[in-house]
Amino acid sequence: MSDPPIDRRTLLRNGAVALLGAGMTSALAACGDATGTLGPHDEAVARRSIAIDYASYYPPVADLRRLVEQRAHARAAAVTFSDDAAGVAAQLATLSRWSGPRGGFRVVVVAPFDVAAVAPVARAVLARGIDVVSYLTPLPQQTAGIVVDPQRCGRLLAADVAAWGRRVLGGHGSALLVRPPTRAAVPDPFAPLAARSERALLDELGRRAPGVEPVAATAAQGAADAQAAVARALRDYPSTRIVLCWNDATATGAAAALGEHFPPREHPRLYSGGVAAAGISTRATLRALGRDGILRCLVAPRLGDLADALVELPYALLHGRPAHDVRVPARALGSAAPRSIAAYARDYAPNG
Repeated sequence: MSDPPIDRRTLLRNGAVALLGAGMTSALAACGDATGTLGPHDEAVARRSIAIDYASYYPPVADLRRLVEQRAHARAAAVTFSDDAAGVAAQLATLSRWSGPRGGFRVVVVAPFDVAAVAPVARAVLARGIDVVSYLTPLPQQTAGIVVDPQRCGRLLAADVAAWGRRVLGGHGSALLVRPPTRAAVPDPFAPLAARSERALLDELGRRAPGVEPVAATAAQGAADAQAAVARALRDYPSTRIVLCWNDATATGAAAALGEHFPPREHPRLYSGGVAAAGISTRATLRALGRDGILRCLVAPRLGDLADALVELPYALLHGRPAHDVRVPARALGSAAPRSIAAYARDYAPNG
C-alpha cells in the first residue's frame, strides 16, 4: 500500500530538502495533485537531496564539486551547491532562504565564513528541526561535523620539520610563522582552524626539536601576498631558513620568497611547509611538492575523502541514521612520498 499524501505546508515546515534551488519547488508543484498535496515520490526526492553551502571562489572547489557529484551519482543522490561569491552576507541570505517556508532543508551542510555571524542562523535552523552539518570549521551548535583535526595536522607538520631540521641543520634553526590576516579582504571559512594547528605545531616542535625556534610571525592569505610578506620578514631576520604556514597557498609563496632571498647553493637547506586542512588547492601545488624543492611538506586530507564525507554524512542523516562526526584523515606529503602525491593528484582535473 502506498504512503498517504503529504500536505505541502507540512512538508515544507518540517524542512524538505531543496533540489537545485527553485527547481525543487517546481518539481514538488508538478508532482502534487490539484488540491496541492504531495505523494510519496516527493518524500523520496527529499530523502536523496543534499545541499551544501561552501566557499564558491576558493580552489579546489571545482574539483571538490566534481568529486561530490560523482559520489552522489553513485548513491542516486541529488546535490545542490550554493554560490556564495560575496562571502558572509550571501551565505546568511542563502541559509535563511533555504531554511525558510518556501525551500527549507532537512539537512544543511555549511562551511561558515564567519562563525559568529552564522551561529545564530544555524541555531534557528536547528530549532526548526533541520540538521546542520559543519564542514571543517565547527559551529557552537550543530548536528554533526565533517572534521579534519587541526591539532593533528600541526603535530604532523612539526614532526616533519623537526626530522628535516635534525638531518639538514643539525637540529638548530630559526623559523618564521605565516598566519591568516586578522581582517582579510576576502573571508576564508577555514582560517579559524589555523590557531589550533599552530598551537599544536609549536608544542610538538618544542618537544621534538627545541633548537628550531620561531623568531617572528607575519600574515598572508594567498601565494602572492605570502611571498611579499615573507620577503619583508627575511629582511629583518635574514638567517631564517624555515617558514611554517597556515595553508598551502602561503607555503607556496613562502618557498618562492626563500628561493629569492638565498643563493641557489643554499636552497637544499631551506624549508617551507604548511597545513592545508581544506585540501590542497591545485594539482600544480602537488607537482611542486613532489619536485624536492623548497616547498617540502604539506599536511592535508585527500580531496576524494572530503568529497565522500560531504555526501555520506548528510545522506545518512536524511535516512534517519544516528548523528555522528566524520573525521577525515590528513597526512604529511612531501617528495619522499611520491605514491601518496600521485594518489592525491588523481582527484584533480589533469589540467589543474
